[in-house]
Amino acid sequence: MGCLAVLFALNEQELETFLNVERTERAYYMHNEIEENFWNDFPEYVCELDQSWDAMHRMLTDGSLNFENQYPPLCNVIFGGEFVYGLVREPSGEVTIPDEEDDAYIILKTPQQAAEIAQALPNRTKEECRQCYDKIDEEDYGSVLDDEDFEYTWAYLQDSLEFWKIAAAEKRYVLFTVDR
Repeated sequence: MGCLAVLFALNEQELETFLNVERTERAYYMHNEIEENFWNDFPEYVCELDQSWDAMHRMLTDGSLNFENQYPPLCNVIFGGEFVYGLVREPSGEVTIPDEEDDAYIILKTPQQAAEIAQALPNRTKEECRQCYDKIDEEDYGSVLDDEDFEYTWAYLQDSLEFWKIAAAEKRYVLFTVDR
């Protein structure tokens, strides 16, 4: 997937304000309020993932890109957590994409999930990530799997460590957002 992703660490009041926005308007609010304010005023609570998020999720799990929370806590870095825009989990457990929310994914991670990620992520070795990266189905991934792509993804993962440490220490909620 060639879409750009960003993580934002919000305090409880910022999250409450976001969640009070009508669900169908959350992507607009995310772009025009949270992104604008955080990039300018709170860069320590922003972590850019660029296009690395797709391979990152895959190399922190089983090599696949799915929304199921099967490998906690590392699956929570990208797709784990509560879908607050772009996806709806039906009572049956099926995940659907509402027509009016087909432009982005926004997924919420709790302070507890952020703390678990901050603790587990530094322990994930480059070799372990490479083993999972090598399991990625290139056709499903839609891009070339090579050393350059792995190193690019690994670099963004390493750059995220300080973000997760700050989010955990300050008990912040984290929003993963990616345009589609």
